[in-house]
Amino acid sequence: MFETQNYEVTKGINYEYVYMKRNDDSKPTLLFLHGFPSSFYCWRHQINYFSKQGYGCLAPNLMGYGKTYSPLDEHEYKAKSMVQHLISLPDHLNLTKVIVLGHDWGVRPATRFVLYHPERTLGLILFNVGYEPPAKRDVEKVLQFTRETFGYELFGYWEFINSDDAAKIFEENADGALDIWYSSDPTLWKTDLAPLGRLREWMTKKKRTNRASYLTDKDYEIVRQVITEGVQSKLNWYKSFIVNIDWDDEKDLDPTIKRPVLYVAGTKDYILVPQFFANQKQHIPNLETIELNTSHWTMEEKPEDVNQIVEKWIEKIV
Repeated sequence: MFETQNYEVTKGINYEYVYMKRNDDSKPTLLFLHGFPSSFYCWRHQINYFSKQGYGCLAPNLMGYGKTYSPLDEHEYKAKSMVQHLISLPDHLNLTKVIVLGHDWGVRPATRFVLYHPERTLGLILFNVGYEPPAKRDVEKVLQFTRETFGYELFGYWEFINSDDAAKIFEENADGALDIWYSSDPTLWKTDLAPLGRLREWMTKKKRTNRASYLTDKDYEIVRQVITEGVQSKLNWYKSFIVNIDWDDEKDLDPTIKRPVLYVAGTKDYILVPQFFANQKQHIPNLETIELNTSHWTMEEKPEDVNQIVEKWIEKIV
C-alpha cells in the first residue's frame, strides 16, 4: 500500500492522497481520479510504473472515500466544488500544470477540471467513460434510449443505487456486490447488473460468482474495505448526478475541451460501452481513441498495455 498524506483543501474539508514527486523535470505530474467502488488504489500499477519513470504522481481519495471528507448530503457532491478542492492539492504541492486521468466517476471531476481550469492542465486521459458535456439529463429518457439502442438499460442499476435501502444492502452483502462489480465474466453486466431491477435481485438473493483473476487476495481485501465503510457517501455520486446537481454551475460553460484528450475504451465494458460516447469528438478538437479488449477495470486488467499507451501519448503532447 502507498503512504498517504492529508491536506485541508478548504476549511473543514480534508483530502487523503498519495504523492510521488517527479525526479525528472522534463516529465509532468499525473493527477489520478478514481471511480466507484474504488479508491486511489485502482491506479496502483500506473503509480508504480510512472513514478519509476520519473513522472510525478498525485492520487487523491475523492469525496466519500478513505479519510477524505465524506458528507452524507448528496448536494455537497458538486463537480465545481470538487474541482476547487482538487486545484488546492497542486497549489499545496507547488505544481503549476498536470495531466488529469479519470476512470469511471472520476471522469466527471477530471473533465470539469479541464473545463474550469484549462490553464492548469496539459492534457486529459479518460478511461472507460467518455466526455459528457454540460447538459440537463432525464434518467428515464436515457434508460429508454439505451434500451432501444443496446437492447437493455445500460444504467438501470441506478434505480437501486438511488433507493433508500441501497447502502445497507451493499454493506450487508459486500462480497456479492464485489463479485458482480469485478466478475470474471463481463457479460454478467448485461444480464445481472445493468438492466432495471437486476442489481437489487442479485444483492437481495445474495448471488455469487467468480471474481476476475487480476484482483489478488490483497487487492480484494482493500477494495472490500472501501465498499463496507460509509457506502452512502459513495452512492451520493450517483444521487447527485441523477438530480442534475451541476446544471446551474455548468449551463453557461463552454463545452469544448481545449486540451488534447486520450480516451481508452474497454470493448467488453457492457455498461460504459464505447458507442455511448460516440459524439464526444464534436466537443474535443484533439481526441485520440484507443480500444482495448477489457471490461470496466481497464487499468487493472491490462496495466502494461495501458502504461505503454499512456506514456506514448504523453510523449506526443508534452
